Amino acid sequence: MQEAENFEFDLAAALGAKVAYNQRFAIYIPNKDRNGKMIGQLQWVKEAQRLLSSICGGATAMPPLSGAWLNRETDNLIIEEPVLVYAFIEPEKFHARFDEIASFVHRVGRETNQGEMAVEFNQTFLTIKAPFRMI
Repeated sequence: MQEAENFEFDLAAALGAKVAYNQRFAIYIPNKDRNGKMIGQLQWVKEAQRLLSSICGGATAMPPLSGAWLNRETDNLIIEEPVLVYAFIEPEKFHARFDEIASFVHRVGRETNQGEMAVEFNQTFLTIKAPFRMI
């Protein structure tokens, strides 16, 4: 019997698939502003899906997640339900249109009155603090 530590399984080959993309980019779309006021989230989710789909061929929006963060300016705990919109990327295409992605993330932050915007790249969580740039 083969030891577990020496066992290798090629899932792609077993499924008859190929590894198309192995880098993931995600944007956390908030449903509240920095003061806890509800914002129109759906328009931003759809716009994020449209943008990432045009660059990556498709995008997925996760159901609302339950999250919380502390507004240090007011010492209020903001409990919200962000939607995670993500896509698996082809690095060259992603890089070629990165300015559009950065512009979108900063615009969401500005127009929804966020203290921070969150994105994720390959399991690394990144936060962008206000003030948000015009890109």
